[in-house]
Amino acid sequence: MDTAHATRMLKKLEPWLERLEGFRDRADANALYDPKTAAGRIRMANLRLYLSQLLPLKPRVLLVGEAPGYRGAWRTGVNFTSEKIMMGPKDRFGLYGGAEAGYRLIEADAGKLWGEASSTVVQKVFQELPSPPLVWPAFPLHPHKPGVDESNRTPTPAELRRDGAPQLQRLIEVFKPEHIAAVGNIGLSTLGLLGIEATKIRHPAHGGGPQFREGLLALMRAA
Repeated sequence: MDTAHATRMLKKLEPWLERLEGFRDRADANALYDPKTAAGRIRMANLRLYLSQLLPLKPRVLLVGEAPGYRGAWRTGVNFTSEKIMMGPKDRFGLYGGAEAGYRLIEADAGKLWGEASSTVVQKVFQELPSPPLVWPAFPLHPHKPGVDESNRTPTPAELRRDGAPQLQRLIEVFKPEHIAAVGNIGLSTLGLLGIEATKIRHPAHGGGPQFREGLLALMRAA
């Protein structure tokens, strides 16, 4: 555990985090980290806490996903992480840990914890790895059908060019991962906008869990 490294990295990531806070809700996309909203402040606090747990482990691999889903990161602020995972016990790497660790829900009195199939698959495979990767979406907002927050849609090429690629480029410049892989086609195409050739891993959605596991384990062996 290198806490000094984590402190340095968090300081370097501050302008990137501030950029995430600069997004605002749109008719078909929710800004996760808007500091003008209570939910946005909670999500950002969760993300910072997650990074403070992850960065001391000095992750070497960046996995680029698609976009936050309404059952997962839209509620937690942490990519490929559902409320059930975030508010559960710490995993084998010391990540998460619920309220005891300082994580909070955006709907504290909702009466249930939300799960997400893709997050469950991803986190289960992570427990097989020697160290956890950093996972981040190509598009940092939650894209949804107009007027229906609790829905998902695919980010458009224009959104990826305007909002996805610039924030992803900044993260890569600061994080300097040794290996980059795309989880699905959206991540791959966004990395392509940056001129980055990356390995593509099958997205775990729609029955892709076994292929995701096989692809990620192969990537980590090569790394």
